Amino acid sequence: MRLEEIKKELPETPDFIHRMIVEEVENQLGKKGTAVSIRTPRKKRKWSPARVAAVAALCALGFSTVAYAGYQLYTMYVEKQGKYGISAGITMEKASASLIVPDEIPQVKIQAGYIPEGMEWVDDASGKTRLFYSETPDQGGISIGTVLLDSDDTDQILTETGVIESEKRTFGSREGIYLRFQDLEQDKTFNQVIYLLCPEEYQVIIMNIGDDVTKEDAIKFAENLSLVKTGEMEKTENLYSWSEYVSPQIEDSEPLETSISEKDLLVVKPGEWLEQRVTGETENGEYLELEKIQMKVDSVQIADNLSLLDGAELPLKWREVLGSEGKLAANHLSYIKRGDGVETLDQVVKTETVNQKLLFVTVTYKNPTETPIYHMLYHGSLMLIDKKDGMYSVRDVEAENFQKDGVEYDFVTGDGVASSTDMTYYSIHDDYGNGGNYIPVLNPGEELQVDMAWIINEPDLSKAFLNLSGEGACWEFTETVRETGLVDIRQ
Repeated sequence: MRLEEIKKELPETPDFIHRMIVEEVENQLGKKGTAVSIRTPRKKRKWSPARVAAVAALCALGFSTVAYAGYQLYTMYVEKQGKYGISAGITMEKASASLIVPDEIPQVKIQAGYIPEGMEWVDDASGKTRLFYSETPDQGGISIGTVLLDSDDTDQILTETGVIESEKRTFGSREGIYLRFQDLEQDKTFNQVIYLLCPEEYQVIIMNIGDDVTKEDAIKFAENLSLVKTGEMEKTENLYSWSEYVSPQIEDSEPLETSISEKDLLVVKPGEWLEQRVTGETENGEYLELEKIQMKVDSVQIADNLSLLDGAELPLKWREVLGSEGKLAANHLSYIKRGDGVETLDQVVKTETVNQKLLFVTVTYKNPTETPIYHMLYHGSLMLIDKKDGMYSVRDVEAENFQKDGVEYDFVTGDGVASSTDMTYYSIHDDYGNGGNYIPVLNPGEELQVDMAWIINEPDLSKAFLNLSGEGACWEFTETVRETGLVDIRQ
């Protein structure tokens, strides 16, 4: 039987799929007939599978994929929840069917028959394939990976919220689903996804797509993808599966420590020494940990341009931050109130324009021990802290319902680069590890200066503390932060 004939014989989603979805919705809701607002605490989680469904009355969009694998008929279905939610999954022609996955399957490699103009292809260390525009290699683009079809897949339901466009279609010889999510920021983060069902290879291809890639280019790219056997076999028992992707195990985590008493946190001023435990290697390449590397802030400088970095290699996202007068462009902020993602979307409730400033800090590292350390990891991150009534507090990034000028909002976005408190610029690099923020060698008694820089919103200068503990904490008073202390660099 041909594929087109199969489609004609299966015009609607089977009743057992409807029942399965309704049961899953009721199970997640805890009771029938209840609508629940789906809230994602971190603003960049544009399509992490929601753990709660919100509407039990579902409107079918129909089948999105039909394909043969051996003697079993595999399908992907997609159904709508409210205005902006969807449910999707993989099933077989019969509810009683089960997929038998072999112990080994042929290893496959993704190949592209079409690459959008201006994009580059790379296979990264994690095993995923990425496409990106050369001017923004660390942002947006397309990230492609595969997951295994397993025996639990027909019981799993993928629920997504904030979906403003969904389409079932054929991508070349394969069937799949295209989803686009609300994206108020347009900051080269992923706001689209394509799922391609590949039952012959026991795979589902997942393409995460940035807002810098057009839908047309993404679809054309997907239409021309192929899975090519490498000649090797791989065991299936350790492969990440579709059912794990849809229903990942969520570990309980401790709440963030966003406040601490002034008496419980060591805070020093520029010129005063701190001590920290650092890691690196011996000259022979063996792991090394030193307990007492010293560090201090020598100077703090503020500028409204990048002149302090003349001659330095700038971070890519800083290369176009200057306005027409050679000064840092303003940051246009949007204060956003979250919708529930099913019946309502996020909306901008307030806007504001603030100046951006370059914060340039020079730090000295000193090795007071008798042991040289090679490839020493270092890191400086900003913590934006309010000090009041004997307490230090950072904003709880998992909280919501803030207020500004009488307006309630949940999070803030901007079109500038002042969006990260991680160490963005640093002057000493080592061709080692991930990121290069290593000191090649710090000998006994040696002192070495490192320049660090950030672009931040001008109002945040009055809240800036420097965390040199090496772990990069920005939004929490971790144990390492409490052990090492902070440097007060407020301006």
